[in-house]
Amino acid sequence: MILIVPLLLIACAQEGLPSATDAEGKQVKGTVAGGDASLGDAVNLKDINVEQQGENTVITMYFLNGSRVAGVDESKISAVPEYSIQMLSAPYRMQVDISVNYWDYAGNNETYNNSVLYGVFSTIHSDSQGKISVFFQLNEDVEATVKEDGDKLVLNLTPQPQAGREAYFVGLNAYEAYEQNLIPEDTGLTPTMCDGLSDIMLISAPLKDEASAKKLAEEIDLKIANTVPAKKAYSFTMNTDALPPYNKDADTESVKEEPVVLKDGTPTALPVLVENGRYLCTTSQGNIIYARSYVPNSGEDMEQVLKEKLWVIETNGKKTQLELPDFYSVEKAAVSADGRYIGILDSGIENKVLYVYDMQENILHNLGEEGLGTITTSFAWDAERPVVYAMSGLGTAQGANALQLVKYDFSKEAGSRVDAIGGDTPGADSKITLVGGKIYFVDKEAQEIYSVDTATEEREVVAQGIDFAVSPDGNNIAAVVPVVEAGEDSESVTFNIVMTNLSTREQTEVIQGIGEGESPSLGFDAGSDILYFTTYSYEGVTPEYQVAILKYTISAAELSVLEYSKTERIMPGLNAGEIYIINYYSQNEDSFYVTYVQTEK
Repeated sequence: MILIVPLLLIACAQEGLPSATDAEGKQVKGTVAGGDASLGDAVNLKDINVEQQGENTVITMYFLNGSRVAGVDESKISAVPEYSIQMLSAPYRMQVDISVNYWDYAGNNETYNNSVLYGVFSTIHSDSQGKISVFFQLNEDVEATVKEDGDKLVLNLTPQPQAGREAYFVGLNAYEAYEQNLIPEDTGLTPTMCDGLSDIMLISAPLKDEASAKKLAEEIDLKIANTVPAKKAYSFTMNTDALPPYNKDADTESVKEEPVVLKDGTPTALPVLVENGRYLCTTSQGNIIYARSYVPNSGEDMEQVLKEKLWVIETNGKKTQLELPDFYSVEKAAVSADGRYIGILDSGIENKVLYVYDMQENILHNLGEEGLGTITTSFAWDAERPVVYAMSGLGTAQGANALQLVKYDFSKEAGSRVDAIGGDTPGADSKITLVGGKIYFVDKEAQEIYSVDTATEEREVVAQGIDFAVSPDGNNIAAVVPVVEAGEDSESVTFNIVMTNLSTREQTEVIQGIGEGESPSLGFDAGSDILYFTTYSYEGVTPEYQVAILKYTISAAELSVLEYSKTERIMPGLNAGEIYIINYYSQNEDSFYVTYVQTEK
């Protein structure tokens, strides 16, 4: 005992002092974890610095509180946030998972000369809850150590040269689905950069033979059959010290290279806004809401018909599925002025229902069950208040008299939120648009377009036609006007597009003779000076590019062809000079939407 006590005293005296190992850093074997979990939820990965020190590559990750980019005051911190680090097999990568709510560092996938790094990329999972995974792509095997240095995390990478060998792998072009947590963890797939350093795919660990690779690919296809049916795993061979090629032809990745428009005589691919979905709207925070279609399995839905789920892409790239029931076909979605509510118009098998999702209280309101009407043809949010206007009623089967303009005011007590606009004055089976305090709708039978003042509830006819679009500044309305021509045995109907200045009531004929039976898509640019519309009957269309997208510039009184498209689904984008083009694909017995963005320069 006398001998033991001094040893214990020496040990206690040395407790808390850094050991030689701590000063040099902990070696990354398996998974290494550390950091301070008490730093709060405002930690920011501010920067990542890479420098060469002899043969070693030293990576320094800098942290602080707040983010100037997000408009939150920044301040220093004295520790690093919680983290875990692991090394991934060939292709060689180091994965660093960090608990942060902001990440201001700029990852640019650059090649780091004279280092062991190809580049850096990050992943934000849908359920990350304040975590980001940063992947350091390595060009050879390394021995890694990690050291906490105040507000910095320092990673030291020492090359461990190994001869490469040929091996079998399984690949999957589903990085977006991986971020959406649609790829089960037990597939064993992890993300990697490809040989061009611009694409990211999912890859297995090296496998011993072709049979093992094919078996794993089949197992993965079964595991993802319900969540991402359009994606198919594939086997290939590669050297273990190489990066995989990006297989654009494997599955739906080919849509990124799809020349969806013909511009100046050249088939042209466009940037993808939503890879596997149909754009619906953008929130005031800049988050994109889109619909993603899928066929439920028999265990969750006996109908076995195509359904839609709503997803959000945040400004930082994070993709999250809204915890809402399935919808049949979302015709329209829009967010209230305060950003709290999402209006969702769902077109079902027998009816059209307006839902409103309260994102603050996590409540989904069925406005048809709350007195609005069992059929809603369209809706629009008030520009300032949490009030939604709708054309609603018992249904179009009872005629136009069954529909009328109503409003639902969320600022009132439940049970007293619904009011008619204009008393018992009937509405029409029409879309509605709210601009400058006026609601616009069309009576297609009478071929009259109305405006209704939301303050006075006064109604007036502002144009003739069967469809319309109103400029965002409220100055002009474009109308689709049918023209009937009598022949010897029958009548033919073509369409003109007529622009009306809502102040002067001066009219301008934009185009004549759009083909019989067509229903042009039309909408104003966010800047209000350009009207976009589509037609099948225009010089230059081809069997492949069968839709002409035309633009009419009001200030110049000029009509021109923007491009020819494979689809007529277009809608003005969020910014001036921007339109969204939505194409529908059928591939590998699966069907899905892709939304492209066309930006005029």
